[in-house]
This record gives sequence, C-alpha cells and structure tokens, in this order.
Amino acid sequence: MIQRVQSIFLLVAAIIPIVLIFLPLGYVDTDLARYVYNSISLKEMVPDGASVLRLYYVAFCLFLTAGLSGVAIFMFKNRVKQMQVVSITMIVFLITLLLMLWVCPDIVFKKFFNARMESFMFTFNTVPLLILICVEAVCLFMANRFIKKDEALVRSADRLR
Repeated sequence: MIQRVQSIFLLVAAIIPIVLIFLPLGYVDTDLARYVYNSISLKEMVPDGASVLRLYYVAFCLFLTAGLSGVAIFMFKNRVKQMQVVSITMIVFLITLLLMLWVCPDIVFKKFFNARMESFMFTFNTVPLLILICVEAVCLFMANRFIKKDEALVRSADRLR
C-alpha cells in the first residue's frame, strides 16, 4: 500500500536532497574574489563564474540519500527491509552532513586556499540550509517510526489469528 503516511515522509525526504544539491550552501570571501559553495562545486561569484573546485562526492551522497528514500517508498511489502533502508538512509544523510558542513569548509577549503596563499572566510547560507536539514531528518525519523507502527500492527493481528 503506497498510500501510507510514511510514503509522504519518504517522498519529502527524497525531494529535499535534490533541492540541497542546487541550493547555495555558503559563501567564501577571499582577498581576490567571492565564491559560492554548493554541493557540486565552488564557483566564482560572477555571471558564468568559473568552477575552481569540484565537490562531486557531496552531490553523490545527496543523490544516494534521495535514491534510497525513493527506493524505500516502493518497499512497502517488506516493512523490515524498508526500516533497514530508511536507517541506512539516515546514516548516509549524517555522513553527507559531515561532508557538507565540516569536511569541505574546514579541511578541503583550507588546503585549497592555503595552496593559493590566500586567506579566506567561510559563511553558511544558514536559514534555508538548517530548515531543510531539520525537515529531512524529521521526515526520515517519522517515516521509520510509522513503518515500525505498521509492523507492530501486522504482528499483533497475526497473533490474534
């Protein structure tokens, strides 16, 4: 039955990572230029700005999160597997958050700008980023919770037979 509450949560959880791929996550200000950071690349903030650093692993993790959420929607016949897939999706999303919010700004950007002998300041695009991250986490948690409730209901009905 695809028309369950957890399917709506999983659909929202599949859409949000796609939005996060194209949303600017933050800005990098240096002595020479200003750059915009999204999950695909670090681009110079001018019209048709050149991409100075590719970050495909963050975009890949976001696509993986969206794909796993989409796959979990159609696993409604096997609720135990569906719970496992949603749990794996939560772990992948946590890894993605670590990559987006800590590894790239603190490790990758420091190496890149230190190699170019530039000082930099990184600022996050905080409000939309935090709202989307919180909504994604809540949707995955609630989907897992409702799947567990369905499984408990089915098991209790089996005991009555």
